[in-house]
Amino acid sequence: MPPSRRLAALLWVLSVSGLTLWQPAPAAAQPSPPPPSHDTASGPVIELPPEAEAAPSPPPAAPAPPTPKGPAADAAPAPEESVPLQSPYLVGDQPRRAIHARLFSLARESQIDVSLDPRAAGQRGATLGGYGEVTLNVPLDRSGPAIADLRRTVLYVGYNFTDHIRYFAEIEWEHAFTSSDEKGEIAVEQMIIDFTIRRYFNVRAGMTIVPINLVNLFHEPSTFNGVERPDVDVYIIPSTWKQLMVGFYGAVGALRYQLYATPGLRAEGFTAATGIRGGVQGNLTKTRDFGVTGRLDYAPLLGMNLGLSGYFAGASQGDPNLGDTRVAIAALDGRYSRAGFLVRAQLSYVYIDHAEKLNQTLALINPAAGPVARQLLGGYLEVGYDLLQSLHLRSGMQLAAFFRYDRTNTQLDVPEAQLGVPRAGGFDRSAYVTGLTFKPIFEVAVKCDYTYRHSELAGSGTHLADFALAYQF
Repeated sequence: MPPSRRLAALLWVLSVSGLTLWQPAPAAAQPSPPPPSHDTASGPVIELPPEAEAAPSPPPAAPAPPTPKGPAADAAPAPEESVPLQSPYLVGDQPRRAIHARLFSLARESQIDVSLDPRAAGQRGATLGGYGEVTLNVPLDRSGPAIADLRRTVLYVGYNFTDHIRYFAEIEWEHAFTSSDEKGEIAVEQMIIDFTIRRYFNVRAGMTIVPINLVNLFHEPSTFNGVERPDVDVYIIPSTWKQLMVGFYGAVGALRYQLYATPGLRAEGFTAATGIRGGVQGNLTKTRDFGVTGRLDYAPLLGMNLGLSGYFAGASQGDPNLGDTRVAIAALDGRYSRAGFLVRAQLSYVYIDHAEKLNQTLALINPAAGPVARQLLGGYLEVGYDLLQSLHLRSGMQLAAFFRYDRTNTQLDVPEAQLGVPRAGGFDRSAYVTGLTFKPIFEVAVKCDYTYRHSELAGSGTHLADFALAYQF
């Protein structure tokens, strides 16, 4: 049995064993548990001011705080409670007055941090959330038509069965219409069940996001600058990359981890232009080749988060014509935000083993797709500043100016010696993006930016103006 399949089988056995050994604690005698104390929170914290809280504090004369009613009241922390700095919503210099308790509600589950928040265990019933965006792309060099699009509308729902078993699902509509004549799509983006055991060890199973890269994990349009996602999250890492997975996650202090077993890719979908993107499996997933993926996050300082992620799996799915194709990915990302300044950076590397055999097959079944490179590399550096920072607006309004340099190469190393197939040109891409992101409130963003993009080929430069309205709730 290949090592990747043995490791995947071991992860499955461990997850089942963890559920068998876990015994939930008996229910407390009191109708409502006391709020978590400061001693239970680890890592940097943000103290929420009284006006940011969703639930009022009890009268001083009352012997005990009243029992809150409904999911919204359950989600609100006590006035004296500290909020653990784990979510990327807070990994930044957001004004405390702009942070609402509802941002920690049950519905927001695409990151592990909500599940680790101690307040989540006390919620009951269903909670609805969502996000979306409307975009306008205008080629300034008249290389194509201007396109307006209701690009995506997403709804998600969360439900707590018990204090330790949680459900989350996310459904996405793309391009407004779905029919045989339109390019729209309806898809299940995520569907997961969490078994929360301890802060340092929990089990997750279902369809969820492969934990690689910042924008792949946190892809809501209002959470990043620029109308379009960075090129590295399009050509190197196939964002949004969802897979069926089972595994573990947890946190120890300021360190968080995720480790999952997942089916591999399908190598016949790999191309010279977009790398492994066409190999992502959607429905009816082939599982002959399994692999593992994982991520470590570390938040040593207020406003800072450092991430290291990886992936390794077979990609032939039992097809002898594809040989023993395997894919390995390593990625680094970081973010730091303080006093209105923002710095984000990311570097992603992909290695495709036995690409020679794969290219021999692709040359017969899809000559236009190849040659597929053995190595792919991409990354970006972004800097920004909130122009309204010095005004200290109580509403938390922001106007961020930013600049991003993005470079990707899906033909970094092509095994062309045996086939005599030359490296495909035009896929060493550079992009320069500058623009503004205006947030009247934390959940709504109005974006405009300018992009100049070119490849190594002469005369390949394009100029594009982009506009978007994005939201989340």
